[in-house]
Amino acid sequence: MTKRLSGILKTTESQLLATGFGFTDGPLWHPEGYWEFADISANRVHSLPPGGAAATLREDSGGSNGRTFDLQARVIACEGESRLVTRRELDGSYTPIAELIGNKRLNRPHDLVCRSDGTIFFSDPQGHLSPKDQELGFSGVHRRRRTPSFRYALSLRQRIRRASPATGASG
Repeated sequence: MTKRLSGILKTTESQLLATGFGFTDGPLWHPEGYWEFADISANRVHSLPPGGAAATLREDSGGSNGRTFDLQARVIACEGESRLVTRRELDGSYTPIAELIGNKRLNRPHDLVCRSDGTIFFSDPQGHLSPKDQELGFSGVHRRRRTPSFRYALSLRQRIRRASPATGASG
């Protein structure tokens, strides 16, 4: 373990927290003291309190996978099946915050990050989407600025030749 991580992690040993899921992704530690994660295969989002049992937070999650928090501690999620990026409001409802580039639907949003100014960057690969359903015609990394307008994102494809998970890496 590097010196930087030793100040954060108590141990380098992994621990099994729960079983019985298909394909899990998008783990988050919620500020209220529990884990959240998506089970893509079951199309659900679960919560898991320390030492407790997993509970379903959301059925029909739209294929939720990549997940993060915005500046107001609301969960932002890529929903590959729904072809949306959504925000879970504090009342538990979901608001689409990105679904189009121009007038074309997103492919299958996958991973995302929220920058310190509230801008959200997300990857949007064409994979697992039939050619007839591909409206954009390219895989990309897109940006959704923190503005009153919603449901539209800006493609960064002119700046990034090859999309990779929303790490900021460019090819």
